[in-house]
Amino acid sequence: MQNQIIGLVVSNMVNVDFWKILLRCPKCGIKNEATLGQIKRGESIQCIACATKISLKDENGRVAKVAKQVQDVIDSLEKTVEKIGGSLKLK
Repeated sequence: MQNQIIGLVVSNMVNVDFWKILLRCPKCGIKNEATLGQIKRGESIQCIACATKISLKDENGRVAKVAKQVQDVIDSLEKTVEKIGGSLKLK
């Protein structure tokens, strides 16, 4: 079974490296979490159920590329809100 992304958990909107991806263990199918930062760095995680090592690969740098684009949009939005005298509070 191949790693299968099944969702996205956003708990820190300001820094996309902390966004969590839900993926299934290729061995037992249990849901596991990995951050976009871990994927970008090519780290490994251990399945919470069966302890299988799950290698996180950013094939062709696609995750890093999209994460940078999203981060640029968030940073631009923050600057725009600050210019009009407000503050951006994303949860």
